Amino acid sequence: MTGIRPASRSTAARPTSRTLARWGLIGLISEIVAVCTWLVAGTWQGPAYSPVHDDISDMGALTAPHAWAFLIPQALAGAGSIAFVLFGLRPSLAYDGRAGRSGPWLAALSGIQDLTDAAFRLDCRAADGCDQARATTSWHAQLHSAIGFACVLVLIVTPFVLARRFKRLPQWRRFTVPSVLLGIVFIIGLIAVLAPQTAAYQGLSQRTIAIGGAVWGIAVAAHVLRLGRNRCPHDPARSA
Repeated sequence: MTGIRPASRSTAARPTSRTLARWGLIGLISEIVAVCTWLVAGTWQGPAYSPVHDDISDMGALTAPHAWAFLIPQALAGAGSIAFVLFGLRPSLAYDGRAGRSGPWLAALSGIQDLTDAAFRLDCRAADGCDQARATTSWHAQLHSAIGFACVLVLIVTPFVLARRFKRLPQWRRFTVPSVLLGIVFIIGLIAVLAPQTAAYQGLSQRTIAIGGAVWGIAVAAHVLRLGRNRCPHDPARSA
């Protein structure tokens, strides 16, 4: 019995090729939808709104025009990305040792804001003449800011943790350096958002972080999709 238990656990932890490909496709679509959502939503914010100066979150504020046309697709894309990370990326990394297993969980946590933004909205937009204090007067706006900041901190750590995992797996090793570089970009972006000298370009800094994360997410999802397709039609236990 002791000789077959480890093999049984290992086989159960491995997703089928079809499942892996399906979740990779969901992750790919979710990342594209997320970027398209805030790009398109910026076109109806009015002349006072500036993508260079104003936050992405402002498009979901109580005073934002057609806010639900931004919030609903964003929430759906966020749910898809979280599901991909937990059911696609995490199983594809769970083959060798323990190091880096926390990375997918961190990635999932960093995407929670996409879901909570619809419930915890800012009170008003900077484009409406609203300063930071007025935008976060209500309890839900304060929760919005707190969750958003926590998610950014988790997001910054995530690429470094995942890079450690990628380095251990031959099929993921090519993502090690790009993940570290992405983490550095996130750190620089956070400094730019918080620094008073660059406050006027906060919207641009946010969008740089968002685009960097989306490009990385698309690449990772495409790789999971490729791994699943390359396995077909073989038994996952034989091709892993």
